[in-house]
Order: sequence, then structure tokens, then C-alpha cells
Amino acid sequence: MSNEIKPPPHSVEAEQGVIGALLRDNDALDRIGDLRAEHFYLADHAAIFRELLRNLAAGRSCDVVSLGVAIGATVPDCMRYLNEIAQSAPSPVYASRHAAIVRDKAIKRGLIRYGREIAEAAANSPDEAAALVDQASSVLEKLAQARVRVEPVLARDELAAHIEELQRRENGEVKAISTGFPAVDDKLNGGIRRGELVVLAARPKMGKTAFALNVSCNAAVEHSVLVLSMEMPKSQLHDRNLATLGKIPLEHLLKPAMMTDQDWAGLTNAIVKIESMRLHQDDQGGLRLIDVRMKAKLVKRKHGLDLLVVDYLQLMDGDGDNRNAQIEGITRGLKALAKELDIGIMLLSQLNRKLEERPNKRPMPADLRDSGAIEQDADAVIFLYRDEVYNPDTPNVGVCEVDVALCRQGKPGRAALAYIGEQVRFESLAAGWMPVRHEAKRGSRGLAAHL
Repeated sequence: MSNEIKPPPHSVEAEQGVIGALLRDNDALDRIGDLRAEHFYLADHAAIFRELLRNLAAGRSCDVVSLGVAIGATVPDCMRYLNEIAQSAPSPVYASRHAAIVRDKAIKRGLIRYGREIAEAAANSPDEAAALVDQASSVLEKLAQARVRVEPVLARDELAAHIEELQRRENGEVKAISTGFPAVDDKLNGGIRRGELVVLAARPKMGKTAFALNVSCNAAVEHSVLVLSMEMPKSQLHDRNLATLGKIPLEHLLKPAMMTDQDWAGLTNAIVKIESMRLHQDDQGGLRLIDVRMKAKLVKRKHGLDLLVVDYLQLMDGDGDNRNAQIEGITRGLKALAKELDIGIMLLSQLNRKLEERPNKRPMPADLRDSGAIEQDADAVIFLYRDEVYNPDTPNVGVCEVDVALCRQGKPGRAALAYIGEQVRFESLAAGWMPVRHEAKRGSRGLAAHL
């Protein structure tokens, strides 16, 4: 058996091919994708490529002479070497293929390096195995994200394909994912669309989890849905789904001795409905973005996936120096995941407590908690408000206002739903319903400005 040490994966020829192509034709930069200096194995090649990119990014043309003068002090005999590379390089049309080889070898070296680090950590780290697996998953995810630059195309070249898409929409072949509530779908221009991140936000006790589960059950009749609940165990999710679908008071499910004949019939009906649904549930707590990605991709690969529901944002762990940066990374990552997997994502979020200090406690985008990135990354923001939570004597008892405050592909506005709290169930109200305005009471504060 040979004891010769095998060098890490690399291709000197491919690295030379990329540099030579750029020297022969600076416009070949458009063909190399997201290639970076750290992808090169040889330090001299990395230094040469870094200087090449610096000049081209500044709008300066670069040839053997100008590049040689710029880095002659750091790369020995640079001018002669650059001339040899430029003379022997194949046609610049092969630049993309050579760049792909350089990038591929870099990823393989990364796998080897991190494999050793993981093995060392597994042998000596005091951390739990689950933490090490999470760290390893994060590293592998970053290695897999070696992006290739997408080249812009003329709008006219893709227009024919988009016209076909419009035709499929007209024929009903392409539909948004309905929430199950026509008034809400109307504000979202049909429902939740694939590639979109929809944020559902409310203060506690407004029913945001109940609403999300209602939407999940409604959507799971025709679509594949995954619910990631970091707040409730699966037993509670089952209780709520059964109460909603069977129109059973949740208290009766928690205390079966209270079940009536009607409840038992409703339970049977709910079980039949759930058995025909493609509803997937997960109750792991403290999820990171990598966990959400892996779970969504697993369901997508095995069963298909149309809608992902994450309950809720503030319970997720993130990377960053502060919570704002962490939230920004999570929302941006979820938006990217929606596009990557071609799914809709409903992300539940809390609201700031400062809302409680206002006379009018209906939420606004500024009330989104922790980061302005939530509003920035979301394709739609939906707020829930039930007046009875703050005003027990309101004439709008049992009514939930669903405020589509922001919607890039729809028409923002409010819809109203009936909320049957004991069954954690929402239902559509008659068209044209409007909340009853409060009459200002003598000696009261803020009621006149409530709406």
C-alpha cells in the first residue's frame, strides 16, 4: 500500500483556463458565475484572480502587462507566467466550464476540511451530539450554496412562455392556494401564491395559531401542507384540528366525559376529513433556518409540498450579532426558500407590546416585532384583531377582523370572519359586513378614535 499523501482536489489547468480566458477577453467575466478568489487552490492564482476582479469591477480593462505591473511584487516572475497562461489558454467560450471545475474542487476541499473538523469535534467536544449535527448541517448548507450567476434575459424572449402561463391560469390549471375564506382570498388576489412569504401577525389571544391551523386544514384538502409548530406539541395540534373540523368544543376533547352524542358524531366526521388530507405536522422547538429548510425539502421530496406554515418567528433561533440581524436572516432565508421550493409560506409573528399603549389597538406594520426586515421581506402581511379582547362589551363579539395590510400582488383591505372560540374555528361572514363603531362614553378615553 502506498504511503504517498494525496493532494486535496484541485485543477491547476482549470484555474489557468479561467485566468487566461479573462486576460484574452475581459467580457468572459459574464461567464464565470459567482466564482471567488478563495475557490482557487494555488495562492498565486487566487492573488491574480483577486486583482483581475478588482480592476474589472472598477471598469478598467486588464491585460498581461497591466495585471503584471499591479501584482508583480506579490507574485514572483508574474509577467512571464501571465503571458504563458494567456498564450496557452483555450477559447474564452470555455470559461464557464473551467469556472465550474474550479468551484467544484473548492467545494470538495471544503467537505474534506469540515469532515475532519466534524470528526475532531465528535471525538473531543463536550457539546451534545444534536448540537454538533446542527453545526455540521449549517456548514454543509453553506457549501451547497455555491451560487452561479443568473444571466438576465430579454423580456420578449420569455414573454411567450408567460402568455402560456396566463392561459393556464384562465383555464384553472394554475391556482393560488386558497385560505378557505373567500373574503380573505379576495384581498390576496386568489390566496397564497407559490414563491410568496405571507406574514400573519397579531397580539396574544387574537387567534393567529387557530387561524393558521384553519387555513392549513382548508388547504390540505387539495394541497400538501406542512405545519411546523414550535409552541404547541402535536397532541394539542390534533385537539385543535379535531375541534375545528368536528365543530366540537375544545374543552370537551380535553375532558371526554363532557362529550355529547353530537360531539362524537363530529369527531367521527373530523377523523374522516383528516384521513383524506395531506397535512404534515412537526412540533420540534427552537428551529433554525437550516432545520426548516431540511424539513420542508424532506416533505417536498417524499410527498410534494405546496404550503409551509411556521409558528412562530420569534421562537426560531438565528445567526447574527443581535436579534434584529437574526430575524432579518430568518425572513430573508424563508423568502428564498419559498422561491427555491416553489411553495407558499405562512410565517406567524408576534407584535410589539407598545401597541397596547394606543387607544386604537388595531395593528399596523410598524407594530411588527424585532425587525423592519419582516415587512420588507414579506409579500403580504396579515393582521388579526378581535375587539372583544380589549372591549368585552363591544357589539362585535365573535368577530375577527382580518386586515391584509400589505400585499404586493393584491389589494390591501379588511375582511371579517366569525370566530367560534370554543371550537377554535373561523367561518365566513355575510358579504358587506362592517364593524359596529363604538359610541363615545362620557368620561371615557379614546373610544371615539377607536376606528
